[in-house]
Amino acid sequence: MSEQEKSFTELGRNVLSKSENGKRIIISEQVDNLQSRGFTAEEAFDILASNDFANLSTIESVIGEKFGKIASNRTKNVKEAYICPTSYAEIKENVKDQLIKLGPINFINKLSRSEKPLMPVNDKSYNSYLRLASAAHKDPNTINQLHTELKKWFEEAMYVSVCAAKFNKNEIRVASVNGNFVATSGAKSYDVNLESGSCNCSKFTSSHYGDFGLACEHIIAASNKVSPHQRLLKAVRESSDNEQLEEDNQLFNFDLRTVMRS
Repeated sequence: MSEQEKSFTELGRNVLSKSENGKRIIISEQVDNLQSRGFTAEEAFDILASNDFANLSTIESVIGEKFGKIASNRTKNVKEAYICPTSYAEIKENVKDQLIKLGPINFINKLSRSEKPLMPVNDKSYNSYLRLASAAHKDPNTINQLHTELKKWFEEAMYVSVCAAKFNKNEIRVASVNGNFVATSGAKSYDVNLESGSCNCSKFTSSHYGDFGLACEHIIAASNKVSPHQRLLKAVRESSDNEQLEEDNQLFNFDLRTVMRS
């Protein structure tokens, strides 16, 4: 294919991706390609879903049409892996919802003045974040600046949880109990529910992880148990937030793969 043909093809895909019908056409072509290469319905779903979490239902529907079936637990397993986010982009809507629900003061207090704060900041920084949150609450068009400032704190929390899941000196052991999981570290055990993405450890509850869509190390360990090939390696594809995002993501993904490598 010539460079000109490649450009036209890429342009066509960009146009198609703007609508639901267009996305379906693109996914249908991908499924046809995988099917012609001998992949099963389950394998095709795993391949496409790992790169496109936003369109799981469309992927499942198209594969159902092409193959006539799809393993029903595939969507569930992929969603379970997705409860362990690896980028701020995956949870920013949760952050926005919390700001709208709580208002700027309670929102910043939850982040920085809770028992185990996600943002252990001093009073000067607290006031700065409060001003940003107040502006974003009054005018949603200004929320991107708040997202930019909060991103580092949330992705640091994600990274620390991944490291703790892998390197905890008291190895985390996971057992399935009546459809849920028990994660044991040393002498302590914690109840993990992957359907709701929750854990009863103090880190998860005191830092309000559930409200912001974060995962503690016990949730990560349980998620790895049920879906090892999907574990926490969703690529950060967003590149519009700032000029450094692509470089930062490459570094973050490299570090993440390093700590998760067996």
